[in-house]
Formats: sequence, C-alpha cells, structure tokens
Amino acid sequence: MRPIAFPRPFPKHVTPARWACVDDPVTCRRCHHEWPAGDPAYQLACRGCGAPSGHPCCRPEGGNERVCFQRDQDARRSGLLIPCEGLSWDGRHDKPLTLSLSRSTDARAVLSGAPPARRFAA
Repeated sequence: MRPIAFPRPFPKHVTPARWACVDDPVTCRRCHHEWPAGDPAYQLACRGCGAPSGHPCCRPEGGNERVCFQRDQDARRSGLLIPCEGLSWDGRHDKPLTLSLSRSTDARAVLSGAPPARRFAA
C-alpha cells in the first residue's frame, strides 16, 4: 500500500494590508500632546523590529499600529520625546498610527489586521 502524499501548503506572500504616512500629525490619547510633523520616534531606526528611520515598525505577524517599545525608549533617551504625563505606568505616549486602505505618494507599507481609521465628516 502506498502512503498518502498530502500537498504542501503554498507559502504565504506578505503583502501590505494598509498604508501609513509617518509624517501625519499625531496626538497622544493619554495626555493629548500633539506632534504636527508626525511621531518623532520615527526619526530613529527601531532596534526592536529593525525598521529603518522614517518607516513604521514592522512586525512579521502584523499588528504594528504603534511604535515598538525600544524605539520609544530610544526617542526619550535622545530627547525627541518627553515622558507622558497621562495615566501611563511606563511613561509611554499612546500614539496610534493612522492607517489607510489607499496608497499615497508618501505612504509606507504596513502589515496590519486593523481596520483603517474612520474620518467623520462634519
């Protein structure tokens, strides 16, 4: 009797699920501090996930809507960020990265499972 040969699964092709611009204005959800030129932590390379400067953090499994802890820590040490004065046990700002389904000229690819941010018309 011959053994049953099951087909091998196809390798996953990692494609960007969303797009993000690191230069978009961002506001901390805890202390409401604003950065009109974008999150200053993106000026540094991330030693947590290896993302270069000017690019969002890149986790292979997705879910990278925020900056890695190491990048925030390095930004605070270099004086680019001040500790959060809101309700934060570690002094980190809660700075979500705005995601979009469409690509613009200055957007970077982000592997994410999160839905895009809603823009409410007033």
